[in-house]
Amino acid sequence: MEALAELRVVTDAVTYGELTTLRRRLWADEENAYRWSGQYLPPAPEERHEIEAEFEAAVRRAVSAGGPLGRWCAQLREEIAPAMSLSRLLARNPNLDYPVISPNVAAWRVLARFGGVFEVAQGWAAVPDLSTAIATTRESVAALSHGIASPAEAMAAQGFSMSDEELVSWLWFSGYRASPAELHQPRRALHRAYERISPGRRTIRGPTATDSTAELLTRTGKPLHLDEILGGLERRYSRGPLYNRLNADDRFIRVAPSTFALAAWNIEPHAVPAGSSTDNAIRLIQTAGRALHLDEIRARLEKPITREGLRNALNATGKLIRVAPSTYDIRRSG
Repeated sequence: MEALAELRVVTDAVTYGELTTLRRRLWADEENAYRWSGQYLPPAPEERHEIEAEFEAAVRRAVSAGGPLGRWCAQLREEIAPAMSLSRLLARNPNLDYPVISPNVAAWRVLARFGGVFEVAQGWAAVPDLSTAIATTRESVAALSHGIASPAEAMAAQGFSMSDEELVSWLWFSGYRASPAELHQPRRALHRAYERISPGRRTIRGPTATDSTAELLTRTGKPLHLDEILGGLERRYSRGPLYNRLNADDRFIRVAPSTFALAAWNIEPHAVPAGSSTDNAIRLIQTAGRALHLDEIRARLEKPITREGLRNALNATGKLIRVAPSTYDIRRSG
């Protein structure tokens, strides 16, 4: 792809020492990003800022040069605006997940963190940024009081093109709650996602992570993957500790890999054989009888693992072969 080739002209010039500095922003949405890269950072903040500024300027020059990269970015901005789930964006544009800095820096990270093409946070991509997309959402909700449109119609009028499930999640992310049925019913307003607490009831500490998860599952009425739970909670929690808390709490059962339901629903618990992430990935591909994308494998794994960690593990084994961007199959002998 010519656009990626243009981007690689910039990224191929990045040295390992510079990459350890750039990782702070490239993985800004990943937990512990500062912790695992901090030991390699240059000692002077001025040097870090200079490296980041020079790389950002180089990426933005390449994007604005008017070549294939610039045209591709313009198409991406038009497709995303005003907001789109990151998973959907990567599914529709697999080249965004192509590593442009060895071993695992995907193109979307460079374009989002340093190119100013779009903004990414908490599983959402937005143009020009998330604050503008949220403001547009609030304008759409406010407009409901002046007509007889449904929330889905009001959002579509502002350019939002999402499935019902995505729209419910986006509204929650923006501070509102609505069920899939309510999306298509004429309404004058939407409920706020976060109820106000009177001063008399306000406490120093809010509800626990497991209490909030139980409330989220009750409101949703269906099992949720751990990533969906993290995206639906008001506060931000670490993925691993929350996973362990839910497993230890009798109110919850695991009904699929990293997917939880309320025990009161009496759903059959899920059980899979133990093993490493690589062994389980091989087992999943053999069961499916076809190549699987990295996100498909990660969603079905029993134990939580970061996306980049799983990618590194799959790339390191000689039992798998990459047949397409972030897509793996069993390596056949001969």
